[in-house]
Amino acid sequence: MGYKKLDEVMELLNDELDGFNQSIGRLERLTQNTDNIKVIPDTSEIEKSLREHLNYEKVKNSELRQSVEDIGSQISKARLISKTQLWFQYWIWFVSLVIIGYLTFKVSQIDDVRERAFNKGEQEVISDLREYFDQYPQHYKSYQKWVKEKDSVPNQK
Repeated sequence: MGYKKLDEVMELLNDELDGFNQSIGRLERLTQNTDNIKVIPDTSEIEKSLREHLNYEKVKNSELRQSVEDIGSQISKARLISKTQLWFQYWIWFVSLVIIGYLTFKVSQIDDVRERAFNKGEQEVISDLREYFDQYPQHYKSYQKWVKEKDSVPNQK
């Protein structure tokens, strides 16, 4: 019984070796075919794809740059206060400055106004006193007497 199994194993090994040898023969033929094949490295398709991708990225980059510039210009134009409010505020400032200037000018002329008012008042008082003394001459005489007395008395301070 031992030989029978050994014969079977030998047959199987023999079959396997034949199959292996046939595979090696096929492999040798294929390697001969591949030795005859010359592989030329062609990167034109890869370069074309890279160029297309580069152009696409340039377009996208320029669109992004344009968007950023648009946003920047919109931000620079954006204001917290509208133009109308700003012009209204400038107008109020201008009017306030004009009023302050006018009032300063008028205050600087107060001494002149006082002097004119004093002179006018003095003239009116003198005129009123003349009329009064013209109507009442006896009062004028007592006034002159009082003035002489006043001038004759020395200052008692």
